Amino acid sequence: MMRKGKMLVVTCLIALILTAWTPGFGYAEEKTGFTLTDNKGSASPGQNLEVTVNGNNLKDLYAYEALITFDPDIVELDKAETKLKGFFIPPKVEKGKMTIAFTKIGKEKGESGNTALSTISFKGVAQGNANIKLVSVKALDPKLTSTVYNYKTTFDDLPGYEWAQMEIEALASSGIIKGTSETTFSPGANVSRADFTSLLVRALKLDAEVDGNFNDVGPSDYYYKEVGIAKKLGIAQGKGNNQFEPKKSISRQDMMVVAARAMKIAGKALDESDSDLSRFSDASEVAAYAVNPLAQLIKKEIILGYSGKINPKDTAVRAQAAVIIYRLLNK
Repeated sequence: MMRKGKMLVVTCLIALILTAWTPGFGYAEEKTGFTLTDNKGSASPGQNLEVTVNGNNLKDLYAYEALITFDPDIVELDKAETKLKGFFIPPKVEKGKMTIAFTKIGKEKGESGNTALSTISFKGVAQGNANIKLVSVKALDPKLTSTVYNYKTTFDDLPGYEWAQMEIEALASSGIIKGTSETTFSPGANVSRADFTSLLVRALKLDAEVDGNFNDVGPSDYYYKEVGIAKKLGIAQGKGNNQFEPKKSISRQDMMVVAARAMKIAGKALDESDSDLSRFSDASEVAAYAVNPLAQLIKKEIILGYSGKINPKDTAVRAQAAVIIYRLLNK
């Protein structure tokens, strides 16, 4: 009787997860979100491709249902599993769409903070980009109140930037990064020093008392607080004479330097002794102050390089900034 009763409770919870999609349940707050991390860039025949569904800034997550899409001509589902204690529902797969769901059982506390929710393994059937994307997540708290998180992009200018599309979509849906309009992201536009610094501070939730700022950053500037926090914490060190040059486009190497400093302040471990850039053909172009930070981020796989180069002096663009921020949040 106990076994039948337990299974009845589980069945009821599953039914609720799979059917309770009415608008009255509400929508996501900016601070809580879900992301999908990919451990490889593309799929190859016979190779395994593993992705992880992550919950960020969770608040008492008791159950969830996630909708994921992929290219069935490139990969096929191998298995899905979770390390969370509860009942994991086997994936439902149909024509490149997959639904996974999980619920705790009984009077258990929900998950809070940053948590890996499930791991999904695919097997490559052809060479190419599997286009694995997180479309939506429906989350339930212990009172079975539901919140829907939608991750379908509204940007129509991402063709040619497929290598950054998943990261841009995830950050935009979570409210961490914004488009340049309702339908555009401008992925190839340069990023200013102030904008990247502000994005870092907000994404990593860094804070400090702003009791001063750079001479060329005024109280009326929209980035005043974030740049002031970065200055106070030693993330932004300026260009001399207490100047920050906030509107100047940030170089790739400067973007990586401030990213490494921010990671350390946020408590994300880096190997500070690493300085090996020898595998990149343009390593000699890296400024002395940037060698260690770049090597640390490369070892952490936050920076991967392109065609054997780092391109340290190139100006950073919005798509690159989104990828770096996404990887920072998921390391």
